[in-house]
Amino acid sequence: MYRTVFSLLKQMRCHLALVSMLLPGAALGCFCPPQEAGQFLHLAAATAKHPASVTLPANARGILFLFDDYPDALAFGDDGYSIVSVPIPLSAKQFHIREHGSGRSLPARLVRLRVEKQMGKQREGYFLGNAQMQQCSKPANAGLTVCRTLEALGHDLPGREQEAPDNKVKRFALEHGLRDISEEVDAAYGLYRVEARDGFKPGKIYQIEYRDGKRRLKAELRMDRRSLAIDGKAMFTVGTDGAATRENLLVARGGSCDIRATLATQPLRLVLPPAYEPYRPQLLYFMQHQLLQADRRIFTPVGRFASFQYLPALCVTIPYGSSFHGNGRELAIGDCQSPAPRQIKAYAGMLEVEDSLHETAALGITFPAEKPGQCPKMMDEVYPIYFVPAKAA
Repeated sequence: MYRTVFSLLKQMRCHLALVSMLLPGAALGCFCPPQEAGQFLHLAAATAKHPASVTLPANARGILFLFDDYPDALAFGDDGYSIVSVPIPLSAKQFHIREHGSGRSLPARLVRLRVEKQMGKQREGYFLGNAQMQQCSKPANAGLTVCRTLEALGHDLPGREQEAPDNKVKRFALEHGLRDISEEVDAAYGLYRVEARDGFKPGKIYQIEYRDGKRRLKAELRMDRRSLAIDGKAMFTVGTDGAATRENLLVARGGSCDIRATLATQPLRLVLPPAYEPYRPQLLYFMQHQLLQADRRIFTPVGRFASFQYLPALCVTIPYGSSFHGNGRELAIGDCQSPAPRQIKAYAGMLEVEDSLHETAALGITFPAEKPGQCPKMMDEVYPIYFVPAKAA
């Protein structure tokens, strides 16, 4: 059966970032059904009497909404470049806010929070397909010459054996005069704060509904009477959370497979300023590591900070702004025999109140030397990336 590049990518979304890092020949494993775009963050589970809700400090400006999607992909290359349909950004008109008790309706407004750029990341390599190419987003047009051409461009998916990435999608886009819309894509998709144009009042309760066609998402916003006291002198820090050791971990072996392997480990934790402790469940945090020399089993370039990596089992997701370990805890891992020293830093904050995350100072860590018999003489071919089992979902 014919499958468009677009529909294939929608199903592969959760695998592409990882597969591009793995060794050539790694299996993709089974596909998951695509997730619907858009979700409120930090909601407590719904009960028989109340919808899913979140309690925020009195100075909160809104509730977070993750519009984590991309334009329809018409062609995707193994170098990360893609040709896409017109981006459709989130609209404030899709949100309806009502004050509990008074029934008053409040106009909504959206603030795009540029978390990715603050951490040195940016979506790039998006080219807008021309009018003829836009037809290829519909499977009925698969037989058109231009659609067959675009499909052929997307055949070289990450993971195939090659000496260097092939930039034929980028070359094709430039040869056909397609416009680079990376900035527009970056502005349209990602994390938003849903605010009331006239603000939310302390002690009040608000019902917020997101509408996208027939889809409806509801959240209850409960405003606390106390504010989050933001002190510029109070710093977030990263600290160790126990001694470094060797540990038997469940890690990736390729595709959606896993294996146990002995690796060097160092538990880490994010230390919060006291004012943030009552709102720990609403905190966003992203921890990164920078290798100071090559590590045989860590696929991270030396000298550049990179996020910790996770390989979910089929259809398992990691909460945005969290980790497999949760509650600001992380685990630095390295090669058992000769783990490289590294630096750790984090970005953290409460973006319901603030516009940007706090960046911590870097913490340097080293692993003790291997003790006799601690490490196997021959290591299995593994990828030191956490494998998140289905039971963690």
